[in-house]
Amino acid sequence: MPAKTIPHVKRTKAKGHTYYYFDTGQVNEKGKRIWKALPPPSDRTFGSVYAAMMGHRTRRANAVAQLSLTGMIELFQASDKFSKLAASTRSLYELYHRELIDKLGAAPAQMVERKDIVLLLDKMADRPGAANMVQRAGSAAYTWARRRGHVTNDPFADIEEMATGEHQPWPDDVLAKALASEDDFVRLSVHLLYYTAQRIGDVAALTWRDIIGDTIVMTQKKTGKALDIPIHAELAKELARHPRSLSTIIPGPATEGKNNKIRLALQAACAPIKVVPHGLRKNAVNSLLEAGCSTGETAAISGQSLAMVEYYAKQRSQKKLGQAAMLKWQRNRD
Repeated sequence: MPAKTIPHVKRTKAKGHTYYYFDTGQVNEKGKRIWKALPPPSDRTFGSVYAAMMGHRTRRANAVAQLSLTGMIELFQASDKFSKLAASTRSLYELYHRELIDKLGAAPAQMVERKDIVLLLDKMADRPGAANMVQRAGSAAYTWARRRGHVTNDPFADIEEMATGEHQPWPDDVLAKALASEDDFVRLSVHLLYYTAQRIGDVAALTWRDIIGDTIVMTQKKTGKALDIPIHAELAKELARHPRSLSTIIPGPATEGKNNKIRLALQAACAPIKVVPHGLRKNAVNSLLEAGCSTGETAAISGQSLAMVEYYAKQRSQKKLGQAAMLKWQRNRD
């Protein structure tokens, strides 16, 4: 049988000699196919060597076909590669890997196609930031799996990230209305988000045990930064309205589902004005700065870098700053 008709075998010529190689079906760390040398078909050992290589390839192909997406992600999370990622990155990847597992976990990892991922991400169009994180976390897992030979496909190839835009601070009247809401869930959520200047995931995870005296003691999930946040008098009043428990301050387990519940509740309360919880972080930073706090003092509450506080500061109210400056000027004169 001519070599060129033998499945997975290629023939090359060099310096007057003909060489034969078998496609193992695997790729190396750089994503290139791995070929193994074969004896020429005329050699009596060719049949046994070829059969052995085909057997290994078939077994690997069967194993790849049976490896579920959940199994592949679990392998990635148990890998040395994953353990060397920053703690904040690992936490984010684990969170958004769960989105993939919930929707496609039972599917063979090798059989997941680009159209499956596109459909999943399109269904998350109302949460572009989360969709982009699912894409990054999933792509990282597939890149690792391909380099290890667990899969050969790349369902995340050439998918553009969604435009997230920039979250805007809430209008003053909308914030005031939400802080005075008759809905306990909305009112408590807004108070915690605004008066701590933290991200929704960190606020949703706060427990009553995180309150020590007049301080909220917490560690930001994204940055790993430990914070002691003094409790604002208005937040203290709101907290006093709710019974303490061993659970989270905002009722419900701290999951992405809970985050979505908060988002939907706040949007419904503020309709028709479109708002997002992260906008309250900007409201808080701007309020601190407008009250005369320094960049460093503001960063001590929000946990942001000084550069990020300065970036947020661009949206401070000139009118409010002017009024505060004039009051200071008048007090100094008196």
